[in-house]
Amino acid sequence: MKNNFTLIHFVLEFVSIAVSAIIASNGWVAFTHTLAMNRLLFSSAFVAVAFFDLMHILTFSGAVTFIETDASSLTIWFWVLGRLAQSASLAFIVFSTDRGTAPRSTRWLTYGCSLLLAVLISIMVILYSGSWPALVQYGHPTKVKNAAEYLFIAIHLLMLVKSAIVYRKQKKIELLLIILSSYSLIFSSWLMTLYQSPYDYLSFGGHLFKVLGYFFLVNIIFKVNIEHPFKQVEEFSRRNQLLLDSVGEGIYGLDSDGRTIFINKSALRMLGYTEKEVMGRKLHYLIHYKKENGFPYSPKECPIRQTSLDGINRKQESFFWRKDGTGFPVELDARALLQDDEIIGTVTTFIDLTEARKLQKLELEKQAVDVELELAASVQQSLLPKFNHIPPGVDLGGISVPYRKLSGDFYKAVFQGSQLVFGVADICGKGVPAAIEMAMMTYSMEQFNHLREEPHHVLESLNRFAFKYMSDSSFVTMFFGNYDIRTSTFSYSNAGHEPALLFRERTGEFLELTTNNPILGVMECALYETKHIHIESGDLLLLYTDGLTENRSSAAPDDNQALRRLLLNSDRTLPARELSKRLFQAMNHSGRPVTDDQTLLIFKKL
Repeated sequence: MKNNFTLIHFVLEFVSIAVSAIIASNGWVAFTHTLAMNRLLFSSAFVAVAFFDLMHILTFSGAVTFIETDASSLTIWFWVLGRLAQSASLAFIVFSTDRGTAPRSTRWLTYGCSLLLAVLISIMVILYSGSWPALVQYGHPTKVKNAAEYLFIAIHLLMLVKSAIVYRKQKKIELLLIILSSYSLIFSSWLMTLYQSPYDYLSFGGHLFKVLGYFFLVNIIFKVNIEHPFKQVEEFSRRNQLLLDSVGEGIYGLDSDGRTIFINKSALRMLGYTEKEVMGRKLHYLIHYKKENGFPYSPKECPIRQTSLDGINRKQESFFWRKDGTGFPVELDARALLQDDEIIGTVTTFIDLTEARKLQKLELEKQAVDVELELAASVQQSLLPKFNHIPPGVDLGGISVPYRKLSGDFYKAVFQGSQLVFGVADICGKGVPAAIEMAMMTYSMEQFNHLREEPHHVLESLNRFAFKYMSDSSFVTMFFGNYDIRTSTFSYSNAGHEPALLFRERTGEFLELTTNNPILGVMECALYETKHIHIESGDLLLLYTDGLTENRSSAAPDDNQALRRLLLNSDRTLPARELSKRLFQAMNHSGRPVTDDQTLLIFKKL
């Protein structure tokens, strides 16, 4: 029995030493990140705890040679000293209100002092143990020994109460672990006051609860120094990725070998790849391997590669290639990724210049309009569709009247393949500037492949153009949609414009169609969304500008209720062109003053 307990005691104490070493080493590493003085003192105290427990083993009778002799008072002194250091350190961390920081050099001093103090105290215990009070007699703990254990119990009871009070408010898992650790160490001390022999079950239980208490302390260290910081880093990484994904430009990072370390959704969308397909791969050989003329593009010529070597930021036009083999021009901005003044990679942002090159022609159009101001009104009218090539099964009609000679309103209709594309827009302002910008916007709508690009793609391109070329005081609202002849599906996107009004002939109800998108020309990289709805036979879709519905001479709200009433009382069997004229006239015969450009476009499914 005695030999068995000696072996068990040896194992349990070595576990205690290992746990103490883990706490001390973890605090050593974590201090470089937290610089928290209270945590440093707590973890450094476990250097002394580990040393005292080691001396407790080395002085325990039979621990090495398993000689059957009674445990000496010297061994018990090292047990008490270890428990005292542990109790004091835990009480300090629970009751300490100091949240100050310390320089990194303090770590060596604090840990060194803790070890030196433990060694000096151990030498004194060994040299003067004969003059110290006896802690065990005839195998039983003395009153001095029990007094020390009761002191430890009192300390842990105070910590338990304090932690329980705070836990009721904060519900932190670390506080619960302190409570469990205090319970275990209280039981350990209590059992160590009751044993009749160092080799009985009560002594064994005391050592076991001590190890259990230390186990909960290790979990506290893990939660505070490892799990919580990891979650913070994970949350920070998630927020960074959300930030990257929220911008319209493509952004990706490469390491020093040119391998992808991060990439945002805009870049993946433009390149046609998935994140899994590019992460960890050399991105140059996927998207930048040849020039626009088809000739190979060596990595040595690549501006991104050059930036990774010399750290010089480079901004220039280049050419990227998609996964499907098609290419597109880009403007890229390559910047060095630095860590401690050392280049560890590059961060590249890029924008697709395809639409920008298409829209360059609009600048020439704008200049031509400036020269030919006398012909601006006729040019403007010529830009409005004549509805001469409307596909069978649908009907379109519209009317646009400027407040002055030139209008900032317009409507447009384009038929491509199975898509009938149409929309209404209102440019902020009136007169010549609005007319010029109206000409640019109507022309740009014809430059897109509407069989491939959804309405929100078109609005994003128009927004970038408007932001770049329109004045700071100008903006555009637009309702834009594609009607698929084959499926009778209307896909639409609204850039801050009045909602479209859909009248269901079958049910006699009105629906307002809109999307929560910003106006054009205010934010360069704004994102837009597209919605879809099925159009039934006999349905009417009304697109209009606010000049048709607003009434500045009245306190009544500017809404489309008057337009709804007039439509219900109109002959809806009329052709869309005639119906739009009659509704327009009826809206303007109410006696309200006209203060803005007015436009009405009606789509009708036959």
